[in-house]
This record gives sequence, structure tokens and C-alpha cells, in this order.
Amino acid sequence: MQVLKVTGEVKGDMELPETWFNREGPKSLLWEAVRCYLANQRQGTAKTKTRAEVSGTGKKPWPQKHTGRARHGSRRSPIWVKGGVAWGPKPRDFGYELPKKVRRAALALALTAKHRENRIKIVEDFELGQAKTRELINTLKGLGLRSSVSSDSVLLLVPAVSENLRRASNNIPWLEVMPASQLNPYAVLVHGQVVFTEQGLNDFLARMGA
Repeated sequence: MQVLKVTGEVKGDMELPETWFNREGPKSLLWEAVRCYLANQRQGTAKTKTRAEVSGTGKKPWPQKHTGRARHGSRRSPIWVKGGVAWGPKPRDFGYELPKKVRRAALALALTAKHRENRIKIVEDFELGQAKTRELINTLKGLGLRSSVSSDSVLLLVPAVSENLRRASNNIPWLEVMPASQLNPYAVLVHGQVVFTEQGLNDFLARMGA
């Protein structure tokens, strides 16, 4: 695969391991990986009060018999206004983990899908001299990555996100910068273009033992 300079010119070639960029497997693994990722992002802080927790009197509203009215024992009952909530949500942890082999296979399938669509690029390592959004956009323009459409959003994978790069990318809604070591199937699938820097790709492959 071609390695590009920041100007868009071809710098050289790099061989991509088929284990990660030409993998066959069931697409259901992608669904499992995305479902797991989104579940782990949930805060799980939704909470309602039961009849034991709401504020209100415990006195019986009226006598049981001889009033002609329906029987009630508490104003905190769920059927009363300002009463408790029956079976409402409570704080909980929605997160869970997939087996390591499943996570790795799903990531390989996601990268394979992007590679087959020609949506993966490799660029030489670069660093911003200043935390300037304009400078970063000009660099991306040289690589043919200028976009304002969510379907063409860009995921830039670097060895480590420097302070200048982090600050410059904060103002670009269609760009996400991430350390290559933290790459996951959801990040690959949700972006239109995946861009590795040379060192970012080497770090990713080293971490995966490729």
C-alpha cells in the first residue's frame, strides 16, 4: 500500500499484513463489537424513586369503608400523582466484555472492510508547529481529506496525540484524532476515512503482535 507525504505525493510502499487487513469472518462479530462498545459508553445513572423514597404522608387517605370511594392505603402509591414509580430505572452498570479473540477478530473485519473500500490511507509522520486549526486543515487538504460531511468523517491514528494536535483538531467536527493503540471496531466503522501515520500503524501492529 502507498505511503503518502503530507503534500499528497507518494513517498513509498508498505505491505499490510493480511491478518488485519484481509480477514474473513462472520459479520455478526461487528454487530457484537459495536453493541459492546456502545453498552460500555452508557452512564447508567437514570433513577426514579419508589413509593418508599418519595416524599409524602403515610396516613391512610380516608377510611376503608362507607365513603363510596375506592380503597387506598397511601398517597405514595404509584397510581397517585406525585407517588412513587413502579419498576422504574435504577443506577446500574451496562458494561460487559467480549472475549479477546472476538474483539481482535471484529477489529480485523472492520479494517478489512475499510481497506476493500479503499478508505484507508497511510501518511508519513508529521507534527504541528503550532496549535493552529488552519495549519491542520491545510495538511489534510494536501492529503485529499477535506470534508464537511459526516459520512466522510476522518479518523486520524497517531502514536500519541500531542497537545498541539489535540487543540488544533478540537475545532474540526469531521475529524477525530486517536492514539493507534486505542483503535476499536466502532471507531473504524463510524468514520468514512481511516488514516494511519507510519509510526501509528507500526505501533498498532506491534501492540497486536502482527
